[in-house]
Amino acid sequence: MSDLEFKTALSEMHKNIEEQMVAISEKSEQKGAEYKTALDKLDGSIKDLNEQILDLAQKHSMPIEVMEAKSFGNLVLEADSIKSFIAGDSTKGRVEIKNTILNSGNATSMHDQMPGVVPGAFRQLTVMPTVFKGTTDSNSVFYSKESNWVNGAAEQVEGNAKAESTLTFEEVNEPVRTIAHFIKVSKQALSDSSFLSSYIERRMRHGVNNKVEAQVIAGDGAGATLSGWLNTGNHTVISPLLTIDLFGLANKLKMAIISNEYEPSFFYMNPTDWGVAETTRRATGDNAFVAASGAVAYVNNGLTPLLWGLPVVLSNNVPVGTIICKDVEADMFADRETTVIEMFEQDGDNVQKNLVTVRGEARGAELVFTAAAIVTGDITAITSPV
Repeated sequence: MSDLEFKTALSEMHKNIEEQMVAISEKSEQKGAEYKTALDKLDGSIKDLNEQILDLAQKHSMPIEVMEAKSFGNLVLEADSIKSFIAGDSTKGRVEIKNTILNSGNATSMHDQMPGVVPGAFRQLTVMPTVFKGTTDSNSVFYSKESNWVNGAAEQVEGNAKAESTLTFEEVNEPVRTIAHFIKVSKQALSDSSFLSSYIERRMRHGVNNKVEAQVIAGDGAGATLSGWLNTGNHTVISPLLTIDLFGLANKLKMAIISNEYEPSFFYMNPTDWGVAETTRRATGDNAFVAASGAVAYVNNGLTPLLWGLPVVLSNNVPVGTIICKDVEADMFADRETTVIEMFEQDGDNVQKNLVTVRGEARGAELVFTAAAIVTGDITAITSPV
């Protein structure tokens, strides 16, 4: 008999015994002899059950202490007071069941394993959702952009030569860059935890995307890096002179983009700088904040701040001390290959060590079309501290 079959039979026998006990109690007005007959039948059933328990224990070398644990029904039937009541020798029966916990073969309790993995910190990638996305099928992207425009349109005197305007273009080439990383994981670890592989994929994917965002903002275009907003020639620097605080500098950035005939869309700041600005007092001893005087508002239940009417995108990928204001159409990120996570067994000595190489990789190019539509300011150079 298998363990499953025995457990099923055991459950059925207990059920039958309990049903017979109910039937006996319903016939409590009958003679003691009838109780004695029923009791004998129950005793016989219990003996058969104990013999099967002993047989199973001997076959499977199971601890006798565990197999001899008796049900509540068995303990009641074996009590002398209940036997006396069933035999008709007394008018009531009382049984005291001790609350005893047996832990045969293990002196300590089993630990409780929670599913999954408690994750580490994942940096919020708030900048890339504000960047236009495009695609490319090549290893470099060429595009033409306007380099100079002089509007010569003017009133004309009849018979005179018309005014001439100037419009020139330049060819720009941005190479597609690869951003990648890898880790090695044992095959046993991946096999023993179904959640581990998905968590590793999430972590590797986030690592690539985080690096892409950081380079879109501050990549200098040197070597194999992207040419980001803060790269020389990709933005316009606004002097913080003659401003008394961050709010004045931010207004200058916004107005500079408008003066350049573009439309400002977002401010970008490091949370550290925004925290200082947000809690600046209007004056010594004044409990009111500067931000409460009209420069700052909040939307999305206070989650998204507005500075001079523009959303403030907070990101740890923005360098501390730098504020950026940008027209959303000033640039585009061209995807060559979106972030892909792959696993390889055939890498180095993986086969010998039973390892798997997990690689995360993305390819793309950052295309900054208009430097006049991306303006930046140095917060640390403000003449009057925030």
